[in-house]
Amino acid sequence: MRDLLAARLARRPHAPVGIFPTPMQRMARLSQRLGRPVFFKREDLAGIAIAGSKIRILQHTAGDALDRGADLFVAGGYVQSNHPAQVAAVGCALGVPTELVLDTTKGYEMQGNLLLESLMGVKVHVVREGSYEAIREACQRLVGRLGRRGRRARLLTLTPEIHALSALAYAEGFLELAAQLEAAGIRDADIFVGSGGPTYAGLLLGARAYGGRLRVHGAAPHGLGAGARERVLAAVRAALALLDLELPVDPDDVSLLGRGEGVYGFTYPAAIRAIRKVAAAEGVFLDPVYTGNAMAEMLRWTETHRGDTPLVFLHTGGVTALFAYDREVIGPRRPRGVPARRISRIGGRDSHHPAAARPGVAGS
Repeated sequence: MRDLLAARLARRPHAPVGIFPTPMQRMARLSQRLGRPVFFKREDLAGIAIAGSKIRILQHTAGDALDRGADLFVAGGYVQSNHPAQVAAVGCALGVPTELVLDTTKGYEMQGNLLLESLMGVKVHVVREGSYEAIREACQRLVGRLGRRGRRARLLTLTPEIHALSALAYAEGFLELAAQLEAAGIRDADIFVGSGGPTYAGLLLGARAYGGRLRVHGAAPHGLGAGARERVLAAVRAALALLDLELPVDPDDVSLLGRGEGVYGFTYPAAIRAIRKVAAAEGVFLDPVYTGNAMAEMLRWTETHRGDTPLVFLHTGGVTALFAYDREVIGPRRPRGVPARRISRIGGRDSHHPAAARPGVAGS
């Protein structure tokens, strides 16, 4: 089945974006601390927009859109959502204009993904809808308006069709990871990902087709735990339908860690501790909503599943959002007072900052 899956995936349209395969990296200090081999699958090194899992997904979603004649991409989410920023970046790389619908109900700061979107010069439509369903509807209205103006716009986020294509991307990603594990002599491992949706669904599909002893566990972010099992199974079935494949995937095959309770877009103490632990141990940075939470769940899992089988953590990116969560992540460690004031660092003939007049003051 694995060869048939690979062949069917290869026939799908792929946009020529990203750097693949992404590396699988051994984490020496985490391995030492946990007493078992730990590897990161570095999807955060996929080559565009400070990268992340959406670049692999956009190979399929943008590829499908272009195959259908799209001349403009539309994407939506909250202000610090990773997916819209990466759609915009892929649009830049492909020469396809992108318009974004961004919801401000969970905050607005010219940092993180919003800063990147500004640098890319994409058109942003600001809304206050408060749910992904309403954001999707706002995106669909924008697609309709663009169509009436003669554009062939395609929505690349939030729809069931996009979720199915996303699962295809990570079925393909699983086959890539399995080949890397096999090359390293690893045939028995537990794989963890911060997803309770299409990304995990694709990995699960790939694992079921591959066979063997590579087990996949998902961790839905806070606020998206309810209905996660059903969403995963729906995405698997939709992806199989696109490939015209039959493969039994049952509810008992779905392994979800944690309960995903709370508020989506918020970070929580366990995630912050996990972010700090990985940063201090390996100099690798996780994000406050997805990978930080997933690492916290993986660490909790290891407390009740002792052994020496390898752990593989799928680093899906999102580090850009970390800069917009400085208050939440730093918290009480924030220094008291301000040791220096914010200055303008734009140079030019009219620049008269005192440091600029002393050539030896700063250097690189």
